Amino acid sequence: MNEDPLFGPLQLGSLTLPNRVVMTTVKLGYATEVGEVTDRHVAFYVRRAEGGAGLLTSEPLYVQRNGRELPSQLGVDDDRLTPGLERLVGAVHGAGGRIMAHINHAGRAANPQLVPEGQRISASNVLCPANRVIPRPLRRNEIQVLIAAFAEAAGRAAAAGFDAIEIPFSHGYLIHQFLSPHTNHRDDEYGGFFENRLRFGEEVLRAVRTRVGPDLPIVVRMNATDYVEGGLNIEDALAIAKSLSDLDVNALSISSGTMCESVPFCLYPTGTPKAHLLPMAARIREASGLPVIVAGRIRSPSVAREALAAGQTDLIGLGRPFLADPDWVRKAQAGDEEAILLCAACHQGCLAELRKGRGTHCMFNPLSGRESEIRVALAEEPRRVMVIGGGPAGLEAACVAAQRGHRVSLFEQQDHLGGQLDLAARAPHKEEFLDVIRYLALMARRAGVDVHLRTRITADRVIADWPDAVIVATGGIALTISFPGLESTRWLLATEALEGAVRVESSSVFLIGGGLVGLEASDFLAAQGKQVTLVEMLPEVGADMDSLARSVLLKRLREQGVVIRTNTKVIRLTREVAIAQEDRREVRFPIETVVLAVGVRPNRELADGLEGSGLQTHLIGDALEPRKALEAIREGFQVATRL
Repeated sequence: MNEDPLFGPLQLGSLTLPNRVVMTTVKLGYATEVGEVTDRHVAFYVRRAEGGAGLLTSEPLYVQRNGRELPSQLGVDDDRLTPGLERLVGAVHGAGGRIMAHINHAGRAANPQLVPEGQRISASNVLCPANRVIPRPLRRNEIQVLIAAFAEAAGRAAAAGFDAIEIPFSHGYLIHQFLSPHTNHRDDEYGGFFENRLRFGEEVLRAVRTRVGPDLPIVVRMNATDYVEGGLNIEDALAIAKSLSDLDVNALSISSGTMCESVPFCLYPTGTPKAHLLPMAARIREASGLPVIVAGRIRSPSVAREALAAGQTDLIGLGRPFLADPDWVRKAQAGDEEAILLCAACHQGCLAELRKGRGTHCMFNPLSGRESEIRVALAEEPRRVMVIGGGPAGLEAACVAAQRGHRVSLFEQQDHLGGQLDLAARAPHKEEFLDVIRYLALMARRAGVDVHLRTRITADRVIADWPDAVIVATGGIALTISFPGLESTRWLLATEALEGAVRVESSSVFLIGGGLVGLEASDFLAAQGKQVTLVEMLPEVGADMDSLARSVLLKRLREQGVVIRTNTKVIRLTREVAIAQEDRREVRFPIETVVLAVGVRPNRELADGLEGSGLQTHLIGDALEPRKALEAIREGFQVATRL
C-alpha cells in the first residue's frame, strides 16, 4: 500500500512535523486592547492542535504598535506580553501540537483608526487604496529601529517557547513594501535595484537569526505574484526565493496579493480561483531548493494529496478550513473525508464578523472561536423533538439536538434539504454551499435524526403528536411588490429564476432589487447570456453583504455587462417599459422580463397555528426574522444546546 503523502513526517531545521498540514496565519481579533493572550486564544489553538494539524501558525503578532491592523490583535512588542504567549504555547504543546509565531508590521496597511498620521510608515509615500492612507517614508535610523524590533519580537517568541518563527515578505505588508517597485520609490541603499529593495528584508532575517540562534526554524511567507500593476510577479518571486535560500531560512510559505490593492488574492473569497498557486509554488520550490508551504483554497484532502504527490509543494497550508473543521487532519487520516466540513470561502462568519469587532467565527461552525465558552454535552434527560424545516437553521438544530441524545424527527416539505443554502448554491461560484448541505445531512443521519422529505406539517399534526419540544424553522417567503402595471408584464421572482422553477426565455432582464439575492440572480442570468439591468432605490447595492465578497461580485457583474442603477425607484410598469424616478427625474427602461428581488417575509403560518397550544415552541432562522445563514445556523445551534 502506498504511503499517504499527507501523513509523512517532515524536518524543518530542528523541528519534526508529524504530517504535511500547516494551519496558516488567520486574524482572530480575540486579544485585549494591549495585545494580550486571552482564554479564547488558548482554547481556539488547543482545539486545532487536538485536531491533528502538523503545525499551527499564530495570528499576526505586531512588532510595533504602529503596525497593528486590529484593535484586538496579539502583540509581541513588549516583555510583559511574553507570559501570556508562553501560556498559549504551553497549552498547545500540552495538546500534542506545535505552533509557529507569525511576527509582522503592516506598514501602510496598518489601521488608520489605531495609528496616528505621523506614525503611518512605509518604504515610500504611496497611497494604500484600501484604507486611504498615504504613509511617510521611513528614515534610515528608523529602519534600524524596526530591524531591531523584529529581532526583539522574535526573541520574545523564542523565549515563550514557539517552535518556529514566520516573517512575511508578502501581502503588501512592510517588508513587501520595500520589496515591491510599486511601493518602493527610494533612491538610497534601500531602494532602486532588486538587491537594494531586498536589503531591509535581508537585514531583518539576519537580525532575527542572530537573536534566536541557529536551531529555531525560520519560515518566510512570500508572494508568488502580487496581482498589482508594477508590483512583483513570478519572475521576481523566483529571484527572491533564490536569495532567501542563502539566508539560513528553513522554508518558504507561498501566497499572493496585497492588502492594499489586490485583497481578494490575499483572502480568497467566493469567486476567486481554487488552488491556483500550486504551479507557481512548484517553480519557487525548484528555484530555492527549500521546502515550501502553499495555501489558497486548497479545501480537500484529495487536492492536497495530488499536489504533494506531484512535487508541487512539501506542505499544505490551510487557514479558514480550520475554522470550519478543526478535525480536518484527524478525519482525513481516519479515511472519513466525507465528514469534513469544507470551507465555503463565504467570509460571512470569519472576516465579516472580524470587521464588526466580534472576532473571527465561522458561519457553518458555531463553535469556532467560542471553544472557551461552550461545550456540546449530552442532555440530562432525552426528549422527543420535532424540527419543522430542513434549511440551515433546522438542520443545525436537528444535528446538535440528536448529538446531545434527544430523539429528533425533521420534516421538510421539499424533496431535498438545504432551504436557502440550496438556493444560494445555484448562484455562480457558490457550489461549495452544496458541500455544506451534504455535510449537515450526513451529520443528521449519523446522529440518528429521522428525516422526512416531501412532508408538509400542519399545526394540527404537531399538536396531535405532542412532542416535548418543537423547533419551527420554516424559513421565509419571497416578497412580491405589486408595482402598478406589474400584471401586464412577464415577471417572476429572483428565487424562481435561481431555482430553475421558471425559465427566462427573453434575451434581456429588468431586475428590481439590489440586495444579495438580486445581485446573485443578476450573476446567474448574466452567465446565461442575458443582458441584465438592475435597479435599486437605495444609494448602493449589496449593502447586506461583506465588503470583500461584494467587491468581487460587483467586479464580475461589470465584466459581464450588467447595468446597475442606484437611487432609482420604480414607479410603474407597462408591457414594454419600466418608469422610474432616478435622482428626482423620470427615466424609462425597455423591458422584456421583470425579475423581483425585493426581500423576504417570515413564514409563520405554523408558528401562528401553534400559538397558545402550550407546546414548548422555538422559532428560529428566517421564520423568526429574515437574515443571513450565519444567524440561522447560530440560532439552530443555540436552541439545540439549551434543550
